[in-house]
Amino acid sequence: MEVVGNPTRRQIIRKLSEGPDYALRISNELNVSQQLASKHLKVIKDAELVNIFREKSRKGADKKMFKLNKFYSLQIDFSPNLYNESLISFNNPQLWINADSYMDNLEHEIDDLQDEENGIDKISPLGQIVSAIDDELDSLEKRRARLLYLRNLAMNASQQAMEDLDRRKRQIVHLILDQGSCTIEHLSKYLQVREHLIKSILKELENEELVTRIGNTVYFAGSV
Repeated sequence: MEVVGNPTRRQIIRKLSEGPDYALRISNELNVSQQLASKHLKVIKDAELVNIFREKSRKGADKKMFKLNKFYSLQIDFSPNLYNESLISFNNPQLWINADSYMDNLEHEIDDLQDEENGIDKISPLGQIVSAIDDELDSLEKRRARLLYLRNLAMNASQQAMEDLDRRKRQIVHLILDQGSCTIEHLSKYLQVREHLIKSILKELENEELVTRIGNTVYFAGSV
């Protein structure tokens, strides 16, 4: 978040997504000073988002090239009853165990095209695959947006349902609803309330059958 929160660094990352590049050309194309570009590149390097290598130059010294080395999707969702940051790495599809024949077929098509001899005749079918993937991603994002909207409706309704609870109980129940589960330590730190007071409030909430406590972790009643 600290790296991509800066708009200039986002521009640099966007440039590097097009291919490896060096500081001077990046600064020229983004219309920033080379000193500023180098400063931001150092932040990106320190975050281990790039590899650095030397490229021989026909004129002058070798160029220090920067190449993106991470495969990330960063999402931030927020609304009156939601704040969520998620960082997803997509460079290892073996981690995704769900079978999906549509994506398997796409991967086979790409593999087959990669095995063919290089030539411009491969560009058109690869472009069609990219277009199909973009359409699928757009459809998924629209579905995700509606699910987030429905989640917000449910959270709003839960706020209204909690009006009879005192403030501390509402805070605890809301946090557990929002995060799925919480440890007593997390509740204590987040609400800045001593653990023994949290335990006392949780006991009342358990008696009201609103939460369930297993060991040191608290869940919304009925979720476990």
